[in-house]
Amino acid sequence: MLGEKFLLIQQEAFLARSSLLSGLDALRNANVSDSDKGKFYEAFFLLSIGLERLMKLMVVCHHMAKNQLNPPSNGVLKAAGHNLLGLYETCRNVAILEMPRPPAFVSEGELEFEVLKFLSEFAKYSRYYNLDTISAKSDEPDPLAKWWKILGREIMESVSAKKRQKIESESIQYCDSIGAAGFTYMRGMDGQLMTTLEAVAYPRFAAAAAPYSVWRVIRIAAPIYSLSWRITDIAHQYEVSIGRNHPEVPYLYEFFPFLGLDRSTVLSRKTWK
Repeated sequence: MLGEKFLLIQQEAFLARSSLLSGLDALRNANVSDSDKGKFYEAFFLLSIGLERLMKLMVVCHHMAKNQLNPPSNGVLKAAGHNLLGLYETCRNVAILEMPRPPAFVSEGELEFEVLKFLSEFAKYSRYYNLDTISAKSDEPDPLAKWWKILGREIMESVSAKKRQKIESESIQYCDSIGAAGFTYMRGMDGQLMTTLEAVAYPRFAAAAAPYSVWRVIRIAAPIYSLSWRITDIAHQYEVSIGRNHPEVPYLYEFFPFLGLDRSTVLSRKTWK
């Protein structure tokens, strides 16, 4: 019979899986128009939660594998808090310790690192930005404005010059055809009123960059997925050595196969739920 620890870890893995998939789906379909901005918040919430739970699963199961299947104290997990950067570094160190050929974790300077840093800051400080700002002036910048800067870099790095030029020229032609000029009542991700041209072009730029944003998140999580194989192996080897018939640690990697997808598959996928 499977023990309580197994079932609890299994439930947590299902929760992490669901959060990540729903977050990826929201990120893939979010856009800068007013009706679609909510999906960015949805993506930030779910991806930060999913990554945090995924990495804490690694911390718990690695500790169990190395300590006679005893989990760490609750204080260890509370100390980690919502610091995704700290948890990521912990997973990197475990991989270096336990894997003969550790996978490539993202590093400072890469756009993936900026995405992880953003999600970490969102988890710690910005989850209630709108309500906090209503009740008392917040020292934190609007997460949508911060993401717009990341998205702008994504557009320049990932969307081809040919594609960008096509969006620009077609947007200008459309505005000319309807005689539109000046500002609209729509606000961009930075909170500023958009010109008509911006209101036409920006959603197309954001849609073109969306698949690459999803790929960045997969790149962040992929080495943790690789680590889950090694941690599972270590735990099961110990269980076999003591004659345990039923595992305490599930096959962690079975919950997250989507984190092992290749780039072309990720870019072509439109839904994740």
